[in-house]
Amino acid sequence: MFAPMKFLRRFARNKQGTTAIEFGLVAVPFFMITVGIAEIAMMGLAQTNLDYATTEAGREIRTGRAQLGGVSAEEAKLEVCQNFSRFMTLDCDSNLFVDVRRYDAFTDIETDPPVVNGELQTEGFAYEPGAPSDIVVVRTYYRWRMLTPMFDRLLADINGGERLIVSTMMFRNEPYEAEPIT
Repeated sequence: MFAPMKFLRRFARNKQGTTAIEFGLVAVPFFMITVGIAEIAMMGLAQTNLDYATTEAGREIRTGRAQLGGVSAEEAKLEVCQNFSRFMTLDCDSNLFVDVRRYDAFTDIETDPPVVNGELQTEGFAYEPGAPSDIVVVRTYYRWRMLTPMFDRLLADINGGERLIVSTMMFRNEPYEAEPIT
């Protein structure tokens, strides 16, 4: 009976290996938080790149270059993807969505993302760059897959542990010449 108690007292007084045990207890949460912060930084970079890509696509539409050049919805998405994925490799084919719509008034614009029950609703997306002096909204959406465990539960806003990165640009098209100048 006394032998086990004596062993436990001796074990409690022994200070060798304490640092290794303490580090072992702290290592997993420390590295999870470190990797999570790195992932949040990558999401911030992706958001900045998506804003840039949306601005560039919007500029092409606002000035009339897209309309006069006959840019299609697929070509507009490809341009957004090229500007968006300059600094990181991204899956634009299945995760990037572009919605360009013309409106009669700024008050008609719906500002909420088209997410219903955790799913991005893309079937209503269109490519309507408008005519001179039309009000146009360019929206881009990217489904970012969260990789860090437990951060996907904290930061995901759509199903599947994904975060929806959104960029929007609203403007009135410039009064460009509707016919190309020759």
